[in-house]
Amino acid sequence: MTLPIKSITESSFFRWWTYAAVASATFITVMEMSATAIVVPTISEYFGADIPSAQWLAVSYMLVVSALIMPAGAIAKTLGTRNVWMWGIFIFAIAALITSFSPTFKMVIVGKILMGIGASALQANGMAMTAGAFPDSERGKALGLHMTAVGIGAVGGPVFGGVIEGLWDWRAIFLAISVFSILSWVFSGLVIRNDDESQGSNIRMLAKFDWTGTVLSALFLLSVMLAISFAQEFGWTSPFIVAGFVLTVALFVAFIFWERRIREPMLPLAMFKSVAFSVGSAARFLSFVASSAVFFLMPFFLVSGLGLDTAVAALYLLPSSACMVVMAPLSGWIADKTGTTIPAVFGMVCSTISMYLFSLITIDTNPAFVSGIAALSGVGMSIFMAPNTSSIMGSAGRSRYAIVSAFLNLTRNAAHVVGIAMPTAIVVIVMGSLGYDADLSDPEALKDVGLRSAYATSMGRAFEISTVIMAVATVCAIGAGVFSSEKTVKPGTSEN
Repeated sequence: MTLPIKSITESSFFRWWTYAAVASATFITVMEMSATAIVVPTISEYFGADIPSAQWLAVSYMLVVSALIMPAGAIAKTLGTRNVWMWGIFIFAIAALITSFSPTFKMVIVGKILMGIGASALQANGMAMTAGAFPDSERGKALGLHMTAVGIGAVGGPVFGGVIEGLWDWRAIFLAISVFSILSWVFSGLVIRNDDESQGSNIRMLAKFDWTGTVLSALFLLSVMLAISFAQEFGWTSPFIVAGFVLTVALFVAFIFWERRIREPMLPLAMFKSVAFSVGSAARFLSFVASSAVFFLMPFFLVSGLGLDTAVAALYLLPSSACMVVMAPLSGWIADKTGTTIPAVFGMVCSTISMYLFSLITIDTNPAFVSGIAALSGVGMSIFMAPNTSSIMGSAGRSRYAIVSAFLNLTRNAAHVVGIAMPTAIVVIVMGSLGYDADLSDPEALKDVGLRSAYATSMGRAFEISTVIMAVATVCAIGAGVFSSEKTVKPGTSEN
């Protein structure tokens, strides 16, 4: 089913229809993540889950997305972007419905895993579809607009989640997400064009697809992320964890060997010969590792530590996402006009300062101070993302937009997994050293000021590590700028 008005599909303004369709699904998936983040304390309290268990509400979803996002991008090039996109939205909608009616905490995790399968298809292709709909001279603006959709979803998620949870309960959030996803599925079916390749050709190409590389990459990502996630439970020197890292190295070596050997690899390794691509990707990964602590730890601090209602806590964190709505398109426009280096580095400097300020928070900190730091963090990340993404995609070339889009989203999701597992481990260790379990699910136990103070102290230690990581990301952003002239497209020009 495609849009019946032929004159619109052939119009020069049709790129805005494509953007609207992509933005609607992007908005929904991001809103679901941010809405879930703000009600994680509520869900964990409902099922009696401690903090290490609660992290799996986010980690399970991100593990699946990280493992499948590269294959989803490569398969889209074979089966057609539209087909993969439509199936992604549909699976996401059904999975949200399953999550809504889950009777146990384990079933909620299963629902989140299924949502990750659908989201992987959307995240792998959304950025490429948006960038591909616009000319190269407007790539920064297009990616800034894509970040705006992300920002609106991030802004709306906490408010939406807090209000819905306050009026009904957390289950209603996933039910509403399912309904919105179905509406987006219908809209995308009407608007997004079919790919030019014939279906028969796509099926023949699918038989030649790099399935071995797909399996190796998925197993590698699952191995490393599971090892990191369970290290805090079993200990970093545990035979299981050591074996997991050994397996990770073996799978990585096998994946590289295979991708260098095959004629049409899932991940063209030649992209990494560009220093701008490699260093820019490193800056992106590290920035998301550092910033992930905010989205996981701060809701616990505001809701469980300070005793705020979920909706009120969401409002205090709202400035972080709100700044993205305003600053992302502006940053993309500036990058188109002046180049990507200055806005990317400036954004990283702001983010580094915000991580340091987060590390100073105590149980006596005014929530308004938290809100101000969240705003600075949002400004920094939103100014950084569009120029960084534009630089990386420009260094790879338009013909590789699809696979680069998948790779960039992989770095973000993998970073989120590491960025949640690492601060969680720090919180568990520090709280344990202070004589407390990392469990904020018992309302009676939260009456103990010592427990809440121990959490605030451990959270501060986690943000100290985030500050160092963000500083390294700043150095990488500077390095990416130094080498960005290798192959990036200058403003106002197009690639051949």
